[in-house]
Amino acid sequence: MPEFPSSVLVTGASGAQGSAIVNACRAAGATVRVLLRKGSPDPFGDGVNIVRGDFDNVRRLALACLGVDAAVLTLPVNASPEEILRYGRNMVDAAQQGGVKLLVFNTSGHVSEHSGTAVMDAKVELIDYIKAFGPPSIILKPTLAMSNVAAPWSAPAIVHKGVLAYPLPANFQTSWISWQDMAAYVVEALRHPELAGASFDIGGPQALTGPEMAVILSDIVGREVSYYPVPLADFAAALETMLGKDAADQVTASYAWIHSQKETVLAVDLGRTTRLLPVKPTSFAEWARALDWVALATDAKAA
Repeated sequence: MPEFPSSVLVTGASGAQGSAIVNACRAAGATVRVLLRKGSPDPFGDGVNIVRGDFDNVRRLALACLGVDAAVLTLPVNASPEEILRYGRNMVDAAQQGGVKLLVFNTSGHVSEHSGTAVMDAKVELIDYIKAFGPPSIILKPTLAMSNVAAPWSAPAIVHKGVLAYPLPANFQTSWISWQDMAAYVVEALRHPELAGASFDIGGPQALTGPEMAVILSDIVGREVSYYPVPLADFAAALETMLGKDAADQVTASYAWIHSQKETVLAVDLGRTTRLLPVKPTSFAEWARALDWVALATDAKAA
């Protein structure tokens, strides 16, 4: 098995994606360094090195990159297109100057060229910048997170109303991915620096439609679950209350673009990926069976 980097910097470490990556890198034997905002809580404790700073603090970012073998870039999920480019370029420049040998960029979602959406276009431009000016790099493009289905805005409706609601047409096939599997792909990418220059679409082992997911959940939660394709206008209105209008508009625009594509746009062919990054991803059913759905729905209601 190829040797794993001895030291890895992980950004976005306090979020669901970043914390999964931190845990996976530690399990692989690396010394992990994380970049955390000043004053934010330390969720890791002993065993993880912390540099306080953010993507706009170029000096602290350079310090975080200094002396690590590899870095994993995950940007804030609510970053604007302008922030995606500014934060990403700052990180790439710091990694290059700090002597980082391999940069793995987790795009935190599907990315296609010429989409005409501000967020995806910014990520495409950032990928071009990484390849032109950064250290050797591998790009990982996950589909949609399984955790979206168990989120506070989803789980209560599944458990109490028997409704799986999501803003995708019923016939769309999606290779949903867990955060743990996304982190496993990151670990494999870090283990294979010879793949520098490559990009991979990563997802789960099955491309499921919404109704197919509802059937699986019906068996797990013990009641019939039906699928409801949330209209984009309703989705945008709900997002606005959580993220604000600008961020909600950007997310909704990405989903509107997905709606305009073939129903297989989020269905990942894992053949090449599995050969080069040997991860055995978790099925949606396996992931869902491991959750306490009643507790998820109760916690969401209490919150």
